[in-house]
Amino acid sequence: MGRPWCATTSNYDKDHLWRFCFSKAYGGNSNGQRCIFPFIYKTKLFHSCTNAGGKMGNFWCATTQNYNQDKLWSYCPDITLGGNAVGKSCAFPFIYKKKVYYTCTSDGESSGKLWCSTTGNYDVDKKWTYCSKPDYDKPCVFPFIYKKFKFRTCTNLAEAKGKFWCSTTDNYDRDHQWSYCPA
Repeated sequence: MGRPWCATTSNYDKDHLWRFCFSKAYGGNSNGQRCIFPFIYKTKLFHSCTNAGGKMGNFWCATTQNYNQDKLWSYCPDITLGGNAVGKSCAFPFIYKKKVYYTCTSDGESSGKLWCSTTGNYDVDKKWTYCSKPDYDKPCVFPFIYKKFKFRTCTNLAEAKGKFWCSTTDNYDRDHQWSYCPA
């Protein structure tokens, strides 16, 4: 078939349960709209997908900044491709070598692949996974300045097709370097 698949239980050899993997947000009640981070759910601010309140532990995200208000959501894309925390979602922001990261990074990775911590502090927990971001060359830099405002997430402001983008430097106004965000 050529499509990636994954087990839906911790032991495929025993259970033989699986599904095809998704590279984009899917399902939910917002027609597969992309995740918006951070988002508010109940009394907490989420910087990555969560399985809080989800059925069967599926990871989901809000597709607006305030789930409590808008009640719009999608299941998250399958973003894990390896590492020592397979099946876990990226935790943003996270600390690596005493620096705060708001997106996946290739820092410390000799292959140049993008990765993220699956906990808030890689320096302490050493839990990580590769990120799947096939549609852009340079990683986003968060926060970044655009039109004198500070952005901590991707934006679709001033993008004719409504696609989400980010600056690849800390100041778009100065450098005009950007990339589309992963779907």
